[in-house]
Amino acid sequence: MTVTQPVSTAPSPSKQQRAYEYIKLRIDQGLFAPRQRLVLDSLARDLEMSQVPVREAVRRLEAEGLVTFSTNSGAEVAAADPALWSHLMELLALLEGYVTGAAAVNIQAEDIARLRQINHEMEDALVKLDFARWTSGNDAFHSTINARCGNQILADQIVEIRKRLATISRFVFPRTAAAILHTLGPESGRAALESHQWIIEAFEQGRSANEIELHSRHHIVKLARDTLKSISGN
Repeated sequence: MTVTQPVSTAPSPSKQQRAYEYIKLRIDQGLFAPRQRLVLDSLARDLEMSQVPVREAVRRLEAEGLVTFSTNSGAEVAAADPALWSHLMELLALLEGYVTGAAAVNIQAEDIARLRQINHEMEDALVKLDFARWTSGNDAFHSTINARCGNQILADQIVEIRKRLATISRFVFPRTAAAILHTLGPESGRAALESHQWIIEAFEQGRSANEIELHSRHHIVKLARDTLKSISGN
């Protein structure tokens, strides 16, 4: 008996999508550095396609703030400087503050248990100065909350903002792993743990979405300001 294998109906990505993902991945990984010129002809050859889909992909990345256009050099990777990092942190504070408050009515008992476990693991990572583990723990903590906000579009936007911040941090700060924690030291880590604990208890106590939002927003804004003050020496 001959068994017919199902034929995949998933469409293959368009050339523009392939070009977009190719360039964006290299920006995220730091392989294309800030202010590096993006030569469309060279990219088209690497991707074995015409310049048209590459140009469309670059325009899409420009709309996302990852690429800029200069009169002299054309397309180039957006600059990574403290001001841009700060502006993105302000945006993160607004969005993450909102979704943290919005998640309050949807948080389940198992979420609370997971958040406590993550915070405990982050505390252990801080003691051991395991900055990579700290960073992944912080992402997991907020991702757990964001998944309960009821607005997947906002949650996805936060993921993209955090990726962009991670890319910029590699160039703005003197070290790569958990750059902010490196810059501000363990005190910053302890403050983050305390903020996380406050959020956990606020969920358990049924505090208002507005109160939780304001707390979360304030924590991120303060972190950004303290970081900029630290690297500027003021």
